[in-house]
Amino acid sequence: MKPTTKRTTRQALLCPKPGCLLLKKHLPKKKKRGCRAPLVPRSWWSELPSWIALHAERGPVRKCWEGHRMVQDTQDGRRHGRCNRCYEQPPAGSPIWVCHSCSWSRCMHCAMKSRLPKLCKDPLFHGPSSPCLLKPAFGEKAMEGRGTVIICPGGNYEFLCPNEGLPVASWLARHGIQTLVLRYRLRPHYDHQDALSDLEAAVQLVRKHKDGPVAAIGFSAGGHLVASLSLRLKKTPLDAQVLVYPAIDGSEWAKPGSAGFWNPACNKNSDKLLEGQQALLGGRGFAAPPSFIVGSTGDAVCPAKAHTDPYVAALRKRGIAHEYVRGNLGEHGFGLDQCWSNACAAWLQQRGFGKKLAQRSWAGCRLQPTGL
Repeated sequence: MKPTTKRTTRQALLCPKPGCLLLKKHLPKKKKRGCRAPLVPRSWWSELPSWIALHAERGPVRKCWEGHRMVQDTQDGRRHGRCNRCYEQPPAGSPIWVCHSCSWSRCMHCAMKSRLPKLCKDPLFHGPSSPCLLKPAFGEKAMEGRGTVIICPGGNYEFLCPNEGLPVASWLARHGIQTLVLRYRLRPHYDHQDALSDLEAAVQLVRKHKDGPVAAIGFSAGGHLVASLSLRLKKTPLDAQVLVYPAIDGSEWAKPGSAGFWNPACNKNSDKLLEGQQALLGGRGFAAPPSFIVGSTGDAVCPAKAHTDPYVAALRKRGIAHEYVRGNLGEHGFGLDQCWSNACAAWLQQRGFGKKLAQRSWAGCRLQPTGL
């Protein structure tokens, strides 16, 4: 996606076409910024973690999790088991996609779902020094709705997970809610405060140019980022927030052996990610807008007991409106799933997101029905 240059910011936000809005005003002016540079040099792409490489999800060529090319075959009920995405067993005789190298298979329903961009074309994998807001295509329903949601994908503050970005934005747009994806700055070249500045700048830009409430959705480390924003400012800048398997307890980031960073350089000064740790866990200084929280007991990375349970307890203690979806929802990183998505969309709509804007005349006054 190329940055929008010919339109004003307001026109770009209200345009139904997809686009990219650079966040510049809060950045030092002298430093050069490249929008096309990848987060990692191409020579290292073969070593990327599987949840970023995502061979099975990216590009037009269907591949298995290991990157082997898949071919069409027939489910015979013996050689091929359940679909590796929906975990359902296709009926015998039905067409499927299989990998003959590792016995990976997918049913036709899952194989035909929309796919993520190739790594070389993924906007979340490029522009490490150029924070921006990515905008999906808005349908008529989303164009008529009020309010805006900003999505902060997870990625351990080192990457941005693509299936927690534009696919989520497109889903909310289908519910009539305008949504933007924040590409924020990452470690090891930037710290937590830089990422917070990017989110704060995004909220300010949206409030300046659009009407209605503003919310943020954060996944994993993105959830930690969204929750931390209210601690940074005296007044909660958001009207609502959605935290999906958020990394509330960041104590593991201070332990090089447990932080989970792919690049060892990210371990340097990683204790800065613990700023506001006690407040996030319900201590002095805790602050939050109305919240929708998702925590999974089957999550080994951010288990509900250590991350979302203390946060929800703090919300309850302070009387802050919230809804908590808790249960064995799957392993960490399950992303957009019906176990929480339908309830979340309804919750946002109850808080005024997606409601049709009042029709106005050129003078800014509401148009009255003529009765004809």
